[in-house]
Order: sequence, then structure tokens, then C-alpha cells
Amino acid sequence: MQNYFLPPRIEFGDGAIQNLGEHIKSFGCKRPLLVSDAGVMNAGILAKAIEALHASGLPSVTYLDIEPNPTDLSINDGVAAYKSEACDIVIAVGGGSVMDAAKAIRLLTTHAPPLEPYYADVGGIERIRGDMPPLICVPTTAGTGSEVSQGAIITDTSLNTTDRWRKRAIVTPFNMSNIALLDPGITLGMPPALTAATGMDAITHGIEAYVATKYHPIAEGVALQALRMLSANIQKVYHDGGDVTARGEMLLGSCMAAFSFQKGLGAVHSLAHQLSTDAPIPHGVANAILLPPVMEFNFSHATEKYAEIARVLGIDTSSMDNDEAAHAAIDKIRAFNRELNMPKGLGDAGLDRAKIPKLGADAMLDHCHKFNPRVCTEADMAALFEAAF
Repeated sequence: MQNYFLPPRIEFGDGAIQNLGEHIKSFGCKRPLLVSDAGVMNAGILAKAIEALHASGLPSVTYLDIEPNPTDLSINDGVAAYKSEACDIVIAVGGGSVMDAAKAIRLLTTHAPPLEPYYADVGGIERIRGDMPPLICVPTTAGTGSEVSQGAIITDTSLNTTDRWRKRAIVTPFNMSNIALLDPGITLGMPPALTAATGMDAITHGIEAYVATKYHPIAEGVALQALRMLSANIQKVYHDGGDVTARGEMLLGSCMAAFSFQKGLGAVHSLAHQLSTDAPIPHGVANAILLPPVMEFNFSHATEKYAEIARVLGIDTSSMDNDEAAHAAIDKIRAFNRELNMPKGLGDAGLDRAKIPKLGADAMLDHCHKFNPRVCTEADMAALFEAAF
């Protein structure tokens, strides 16, 4: 028996953020906690959300202490802010880190702390209930798609030593926001490097989800359409950040790719999750670098699906067999990386090679590789880090 969870309400369009106050009122809520970060505030985007609240006669309680890789410590502080201000709804305005943090804050408003019992690797999904306050997500980047995903990635510091911090996932259908406001206008200011990194993050989601081992034909169809949209527009937005139509396609494609990874992700993410705490390398950049070697590793177990991916990436495969088309898909990802000026390897991105044995071991603790089309060992993980170095 399969259980499929479709996305929440999605409102898409330039200016969607202006409707934020009315959506809050539709839940009968009066005191929102705005979760964001300094970058979103400095870009002037948070001011648009606050303006929308004030236009609806609502107060604006803000919590901005979210790190690029949010920790359980900042989650605890966010929960304290929510409770001290008697808030009744959580609003996330930001990228994946902000939205993941908002999900975890929301969880602990009704579930006993700490986060430890709720992580996926200790069976947390069985302990998470649906009695949480509403969540509205306003993504400011086109990459993570956290507004519709069931996951929240949090850096666990409970071992209290910096060199052992690692990313862990909270996974539950209750993590999906109640409303996702997709406003391409607020993504226009993304610089090219961030546009590239978040775009490649979304492309990685689509590819890994499509070849993941879970049975979810709905997600497979969405993943392919997401890849069509993302591959057709990522170069446009990189070279012309003011193209609002292309920005909208990237935002929708990102959202769709994230929905599709209900089907699972893969080894790329198990590897990349280690790098944001141990290198540190931005998640989208890590995904972009790791994706080609992981596709090569999976080749014999996913040839037909990689061939289909080649077609949706816009490659003319009419004269190719499946092997040739699958290799063409990998070459296309490498071509994207070159055009988007990604680092040539993990070494260029800042990884200390001496850390690879530890990172390989830690990658095996990450749940994502369980759905990789080819079974991974600790030695495989270390070899993939080396291949991407």
C-alpha cells in the first residue's frame, strides 16, 4: 500500500508576497513569527513581508538568527521567541536554511524538546504529530524547494564538539507548509553565483529523485517536467538576472523538483550534507560538483532513466542508444557547471583532502543514500569524494 502526499496550496505570481497578511488571517491567526536571516533583511525582501503584514493590520515579530546551515541551537532560540511573543503562526521568508529552520521551530512549539527524538535516523517520523501551528513559506531563492518538501535539514550540535557536528534530517508529511507563496519578483536580486548554486541544487533534486528506488510515478513525472523547466532557464537567469519570466520558471521548477524527492534522493545528498559543515562548501555548489561522478557511479543501475533525463535536458538523442544518451546527460551537467563557473572540484571549492575518510564514514549515516539506485559502502563514499576532488 502506497501513501502519496501532494503539495500544499501554492500561490504563484509576481507580487504574491503582498497577499501574506490576508493568508495569515485566513487561518484565524493574529501574531506571526517572521523567520528570516540578515541577508534577506539586507536585500530589502523582509521589508516587503513586513509591509504586507502592516497593510493588513498585523504586527511583525521577527527572528533573524538563522545560520547558513541552521543548528539546533538557533532552533531553540527561535522557539523561545515564538513563545515569549505569544505567536500563533510561523512565516518563513528566505532560502532553504530559513525554511528548514522555520519547520523545526514550528515542530518544537508543540513537541517536547530537544530535536533529537525527531530525526529520521532514529525513527522520528513516528513521533511527530500534526498539531502544529500553520506555516507559510516565501522562498527567496530558486533551489531548495523546501516550501513543499517533507524534510528539514538541521545541523546537530548535541555532541558539543565542532568537528563532529553533522547534518540530520527531520522528515514528515507535516513539514510541508500550509501555503507556499512563489513570487518571482523577489528573486530578481539574486547574484549570478547564488543563482547558479541554487539552480544546480534544484537540478540535482530532479535527477536524484527520478532515479531513486522508491515507487512513486507521480513524483517521477513531476521530476521530469521540473528538469525540462530548469534546464531551459538556468542559463538565462545566470546571464540575465532581470528576466522575471525565466525567474518564475526556475522558481516553479525548483518547487516541483523538491516535491519529487518524496520519491527519495541519493548519494549526492549524503555526500553534500557533510561538506557544508566540514569544508564548508555551499550545498548547491557541492551538489553541482558531486553530481557527475555520482551519475557515473550509478550508470549501470540507471542507464535507461539517465537516457530519459538527457531528452528532458534538451539533448537530441534520436541517433543515440541508451548508453550514449545517458553519457550525454552526464556531459550536459558538466557543461552546465562550466558555464555557471562552478569550482572544478571539491579541492578548488575548499575541501581538505585529509578529511575524506571521516566524511565518507559520516556520509553513510545520512539517510538519503538509502534510495540511491546503486548500494553504497563507506569505501564507495570515500572514492566518490576522491573522484570529485
